[in-house]
Amino acid sequence: MTVRKLTLSAAATTTVLLLCGSILGATSATAAGPAPTTPTTTSSTSTTTAPATTASARAEAPEAPGSPGAPGVADLPTKLAPPSTGTTPEATVVRPAQGSAPATTAAAPALALSSYDPKAGTAVLAPAGTESAEGAAKTEAAPSGSAAPAAAAVQPGQLIDSPPTPAAPHGALVAVTGVQPAADGTVAVTTRPATLPELLGATSADLHSAISPAAFEVKPWISGLQVTSDLGPTSGSGSVSGGLGLSADATVPLPGGSSAKLSGSVELHPAVDFSYRGGLGLIDPQQARIGFTLGAHADWHVSAALTGSTGPVRIALASYSASPVVMVGVLPVVINLAFTLYADISADGTVTLDAEQAYDGTWGVHSDYVKGPGWTTTTDPGTSTVSPLRLDLRGSATAKAGLLAEASVALYDTVGVKASIEPYLRVAVNGSVLLDATHPEPEVNGTIALYGGLDINGALMARLVVLGTPVLEQDLPFLAFHREWPITSWSAGQSPVPLVNWTTLSAGLIDDNQSAYLRTRPDWDPSALKASCPDGTRLLGLAHGSDNGLCSDVTRANLWGANHGYVVDHGGTYVNTDWAPGYAKAQCPAGSLVSGYSRNGRTIGVLCAESATPLGTASRTLWFDKGDNRPAVAGGGDFAYGFGKGQCADDEFVAGVAYSQPWWQLWAARPYALLCQKLA
Repeated sequence: MTVRKLTLSAAATTTVLLLCGSILGATSATAAGPAPTTPTTTSSTSTTTAPATTASARAEAPEAPGSPGAPGVADLPTKLAPPSTGTTPEATVVRPAQGSAPATTAAAPALALSSYDPKAGTAVLAPAGTESAEGAAKTEAAPSGSAAPAAAAVQPGQLIDSPPTPAAPHGALVAVTGVQPAADGTVAVTTRPATLPELLGATSADLHSAISPAAFEVKPWISGLQVTSDLGPTSGSGSVSGGLGLSADATVPLPGGSSAKLSGSVELHPAVDFSYRGGLGLIDPQQARIGFTLGAHADWHVSAALTGSTGPVRIALASYSASPVVMVGVLPVVINLAFTLYADISADGTVTLDAEQAYDGTWGVHSDYVKGPGWTTTTDPGTSTVSPLRLDLRGSATAKAGLLAEASVALYDTVGVKASIEPYLRVAVNGSVLLDATHPEPEVNGTIALYGGLDINGALMARLVVLGTPVLEQDLPFLAFHREWPITSWSAGQSPVPLVNWTTLSAGLIDDNQSAYLRTRPDWDPSALKASCPDGTRLLGLAHGSDNGLCSDVTRANLWGANHGYVVDHGGTYVNTDWAPGYAKAQCPAGSLVSGYSRNGRTIGVLCAESATPLGTASRTLWFDKGDNRPAVAGGGDFAYGFGKGQCADDEFVAGVAYSQPWWQLWAARPYALLCQKLA
């Protein structure tokens, strides 16, 4: 499986990364031992494996000052600080980096941030006490004579580097612009934001370390949820071998008055990545990386009665947050992690679902900075294994159940990445199936198909310049990862009604040609990134801000003519009316329908398949650049999470695409509107 990368210019973006996991699985709690197995004749396991994340940016860039081995560059010892013991940590007052040397500590008394207002740029330093975090603002009073040494030690031009405190929960890295001592021993300062190059200079640092479960705060969102921590042996560097777990046994309401039963367990093994290679100047580093990997195991049980078309129903289970401190020499660098775990259930049709699955996987997402090329976001889908253990499905529907995690990672709460990760199990059923360990063969009446899947979506969150790189105040979507693979299928008993097929396309960084016929033919749009629908289906939807699309054979299947004739249009050769004024258009000729799309820089093309039957002529323009514009009952699920999506009605087809370039993404055209035309 190909590792997916997106390079963003240094002038247009910024920063960090994320990752956080989600899962899907089946019954038994992890602590109880291995999940129950079923006979080999009745259970299937599907695994998708990708290469490990590509080498860090320093291996992709030429040797530069600040790279390992460069003269005068120091490799500082780097480790993860142990979790806080409950006392208020001291702030580090330092003189800024000079040349290749990192910041040096000033001879200041033990001080801590007792108040901090990042918007106003004001802070108060007080003598460090020993009280717990809850009472950190009440630092021990100091003799009035101690104010002078503290004020003398804190001077304009110095940096304050503070780990998380009650006054600054996400830490703080600021430069002092003014000092005002007080009689009670505190020192009021005015500040401006500082950058890592000012702190670390031309030094280098590297860290990959597991995060102790003790570092996380966990907030349950539903009753019947228990949080567990297997701390395991913990070294002085903060590395752990244990996991962060939760178990659930709860009933939660669903739209329309129905409910879902959730039970099982999840175990997470989070780790953080951080690296830095400074330059000789204090403008920006030569290289930097921040990232997150997550190993996960889940045994999960979902049962629900779903009627009609149910959009994605996300049930918040628990929120996790941690602020691990990376010690680069004596200098703390604060990384802030947050994620929320959801149960995700959706259906298109009517089905009674009672499913148990086991899930195991490891994923990673990293943001790498190299001076010159700028930021690169790398998605490592790692390995994912979905094992259906028990299924009791009855009805006619396509249903999906997953455990989704929405996560963010930031440095000092100033720059970051947000993302969602969801491994899931999808089932297409028309009839019934019963599969469990008590039955040597599945009991099938109709047609059943099982699929495993993995979705990773997200965006760079451009904020302040903590790494010294120019940024825009705008979230910048990065190209996502989507893959779905068949696990198994059954067909027996009654003659089933043909199932409706829904297929998500993703052509962000590699071609996604789902057409078996076109894979045997020459490249239909050379030099462009492209996606094509499976044979027998047509394009029904596109996403604005990503390269995802949606195909289906709903209402009318196998529309492509037997001769498989097609044309490709980029410049509006077949446009006969201006249905999207002000936008470039790609449109199919009469008698053809869109079954694929391509993007070559600022140009979008459409793959036009000749229809085997006459098509209607009634059409409409469907805009989706401001958010979702989909039918009230929309099949196919959320095919591009986090992005605006346009989707034609089930009795329509896409006849054309209007496109332009967003102001923040001038290197890539994006669709803004669809020309939806009636099938008959």
